Amino acid sequence: MTHYVTELQPELIVNYCKLVVVSVDSPMLSREVRDGLGATFPFLCDAEKKVITDFDIVDSTDAYHSPVAIPYTFVLDRDRTIFKIYNGWWYVGRPTVEELRMDLRALLARRPDWWYGKSAPPYAM
Repeated sequence: MTHYVTELQPELIVNYCKLVVVSVDSPMLSREVRDGLGATFPFLCDAEKKVITDFDIVDSTDAYHSPVAIPYTFVLDRDRTIFKIYNGWWYVGRPTVEELRMDLRALLARRPDWWYGKSAPPYAM
């Protein structure tokens, strides 16, 4: 999250892209984490763990701590359809800043006004 704040956050404003975090922590803890990171993007709270249950992104193997949210990252298109999903259960499954940049670039390349000239390159379709 620190990398997203320091490296990606300044670019989001000028790229017309949004980042939103959904946390299973309490609103107070989520606000403290957001403020501590210096994030300007919203942190939404799912303290009752309804969203993680609806999305079936729950690890329930530990009866004492269950349900535990599996950290997923969803990259959404403008119409909120899912473009890409990252399963971050293992740390290496979480997207890097550069991977998110490439995903956002791929989404923007779908726009008809993205390319200068008469037609977009075939890989942009």
